[in-house]
Amino acid sequence: MHIGKTVIAAAAMVALPMMAWAGERPKANVACKEAGERLVYDCMIMLMGKKSGKPIEGAEIMVKPDMPSMPMAHNVPPVKAMPMGKPGNYHAKLHLEMHGEWALTMDVSGPVRDRLVEKVKFGDMAAEGGHGKMEHGEHGKMKMEKKN
Repeated sequence: MHIGKTVIAAAAMVALPMMAWAGERPKANVACKEAGERLVYDCMIMLMGKKSGKPIEGAEIMVKPDMPSMPMAHNVPPVKAMPMGKPGNYHAKLHLEMHGEWALTMDVSGPVRDRLVEKVKFGDMAAEGGHGKMEHGEHGKMKMEKKN
């Protein structure tokens, strides 16, 4: 009988954090900056409850970049976002194939499960011979423009 109580206690320890997030969807704030290499960006992801605003710890986040203007033209593999020291903060290093607007699809699992998509503009499209509206930062640095 002692083993049965241990199993029940262990199951409760796993279920309680998940129950705390039951009914609340996550949201993510994403900020990316150049990582020092061409087309490589460090992205910080702040994952929190959409209603409560509380940071979500213990999540697994897979980030898959894709260009909405060129569907299936790029095959950038998904990257696992790693937790940082502060609750709810995660980091992903993206190796993109060109500048422009990218949709970052984030598959979240752990205490919450969801799929989030954030659109982010990377780089200087004019310098790449691109087209469309682009915000230019100082000395060719990336300026992020987020769309919701």
